[in-house]
Amino acid sequence: MKEPIYAKLVEYKRNGLTEQVHFGLILHINKNGIIQKIGEDNNYKFYHRSCMKPLQASIMFDLELDKKLKLTLEEIAVCCASHSGTKEHQMYINNILKKAGMNEDDLLLVPTTPLSKDEQEFLLKNNLPYKKIHHNCSGKHALMLAICKELGYSTKNYKDLSHPLTDLIVSQVCKLCETNKDEIIISKDGCGLPVIATTLEQLGRGFLNLFSDYKYRKIKEAFLNFPILIGGYGRLDSEIIKSHKGLIAKVGACGLCVVVNIEKQECILVKIADSDYNARTITVLDSLKQLKWPEADWQISGQENNMRIYTVDNELIGQINTCFKLS
Repeated sequence: MKEPIYAKLVEYKRNGLTEQVHFGLILHINKNGIIQKIGEDNNYKFYHRSCMKPLQASIMFDLELDKKLKLTLEEIAVCCASHSGTKEHQMYINNILKKAGMNEDDLLLVPTTPLSKDEQEFLLKNNLPYKKIHHNCSGKHALMLAICKELGYSTKNYKDLSHPLTDLIVSQVCKLCETNKDEIIISKDGCGLPVIATTLEQLGRGFLNLFSDYKYRKIKEAFLNFPILIGGYGRLDSEIIKSHKGLIAKVGACGLCVVVNIEKQECILVKIADSDYNARTITVLDSLKQLKWPEADWQISGQENNMRIYTVDNELIGQINTCFKLS
């Protein structure tokens, strides 16, 4: 497999001297293929990481689990989420588990520090332990348990790659991404569930197919109506959806982000080579600005201040710049 050729996307300048640089890839696509790109991906395969969550969540609609379990849009949202572990997130995940006849003990996760700082402080102040449900992937796991229960699969080893759930996930994601099992690479994500690697173009095609299919419209509605449940306050994907009418975003580990423009039926994908989260935020937001998605205010509140470098006593001594142009 030929390695990608990454382009310089972001640079930090202190008093005119470049001292930090981040490289990566940007693809701008529609259902007909690549419109433009920054860098050369060479059809290299990247693991989808958490960007795969809404793709595999679509299984629930093929099984009509949304109807059988009477799932709300909020519950559907946390099934797709890399959530912050707030009490609201916990409530909806517990609802899913209860509706499926399961509980937190059935989750094959370890107790984990929640991403929410408020929740961390609450637990520390009250001397309470971290729980499995705090894990940012617990919504996905709750749905996978519900799917296993519905299909009569074992719920004791659902993370094993030999478990029939793996084939179900792989088949669904391959279908949406218009590829097949022989062309992908399968591994385990950080939470232990299967994750696949495809080209960035195929990942983007999966998002376009998912969010344009009437069968899966409730996933789109969940993202658009409950963006904070997808990640949390201050999280890139949640803030993009909240701040930009008609855009859907999902982040993944290792510098990934996918943004879909519902009206244009176009998608941008960003991959930061060194996985730097701030470089990802800067690249994604400037991509939205350059593409005018939408033409109204593209800026997430306060982000302009993150493009300046200050000393501790608030003296401006540098600037962060992007190094790419999208037409």
